[in-house]
Amino acid sequence: MNTISIDKSIIEQALSNMQNAINKKDFTDITSNILLETSENNIVLKATDHEIYIKTSLIPTTAQGTIKCAINGGIINNIMKSLNEGEIILEETDNLLLIKQNKSCFKIPIYEINNLPFRQNYQEMEKINIDNELFIQGIKKIYHCCADPKDATNIAMQGILLEIKNNLFSLIATDSRRLGFIRKEYQGDIQDISCILPKKSINEILKLFNNEFEIYIKRINNEDNTSYIESIGIIYQNMEFYTKLINARFPAYEAIIKKQPNAQCIKINKTDFIKAINQINAVSNKVKITFTKEEIILETIEDEGSSASIHIDSPTTTQEDIHIGLTNKYLLECMSSSKYEDLEFHISNPNTAVFINLHDFEELIMPHIL
Repeated sequence: MNTISIDKSIIEQALSNMQNAINKKDFTDITSNILLETSENNIVLKATDHEIYIKTSLIPTTAQGTIKCAINGGIINNIMKSLNEGEIILEETDNLLLIKQNKSCFKIPIYEINNLPFRQNYQEMEKINIDNELFIQGIKKIYHCCADPKDATNIAMQGILLEIKNNLFSLIATDSRRLGFIRKEYQGDIQDISCILPKKSINEILKLFNNEFEIYIKRINNEDNTSYIESIGIIYQNMEFYTKLINARFPAYEAIIKKQPNAQCIKINKTDFIKAINQINAVSNKVKITFTKEEIILETIEDEGSSASIHIDSPTTTQEDIHIGLTNKYLLECMSSSKYEDLEFHISNPNTAVFINLHDFEELIMPHIL
């Protein structure tokens, strides 16, 4: 008899974590299934959608014989949600997987899968050492700068660039209208790294991991002695997550992120500024900002009959009034991503990108020409 018993909540959580790694659109595709396999007193679950691959090892309460089969990932997940808390039994027969709990019994067709189309093993990959908290918090802060796959013409903008070179650790994201980045000194002896994490994979990483994990990369060597990073793995205890990377050249950014020496620096209280932007947002999605010596004035742009003007008492160091137009959404997403109360606007020209220093990350936003 090929059976295991396991706590329902344990396997339900594992199956839930795998739902974005299966193909839910085509049930005939191999990737719509989750592979279940007993191995060394564990039950191992594997799933892939060709782009990401998740492997989880669980410890059953009891195990007899062996189980190795593939079952539809969506169906078994729905069944687990419908069951009560407590022990369940999984039993493999010739062509069915039986799921039993008390007097309930579900039967699911099983399929044979020997090899998944995308699989990795971190033991065959290169481990890299980075600040895990900086990595997780960094991608959270600049995620809003990634381009939407529906709108982006450049696939490289549909993710976040992870780069380690010249003793600098960098995370960069852009949708061509704004660019968010984090750069920190990197202490370590490592071959240069440059790879783009897709948005979907970033969402899964943020969902599955906190600050405790190990990162591995798989380098592919070219015939000209150069190399590129094909995939990345993030491992913590019984959870293994792998993703393919975006194979494209990230837009040149080095010259863009340098602060202009002649830029005017204006310090702003974030809470007051966000409140004012939200008020402007009621009638217009763009704002004209005027910085004077005594105050900051926010006015609507393209109001179509409605208008608003909001004054914030905030002395600045400007010698002459500065006017700039910006998109409300970009400002709100930028400022809401920072944990600090104060920020700095660096403005060199009303028609060039505004440099915003939020202390835990930095962002450039293209202006709306007035």
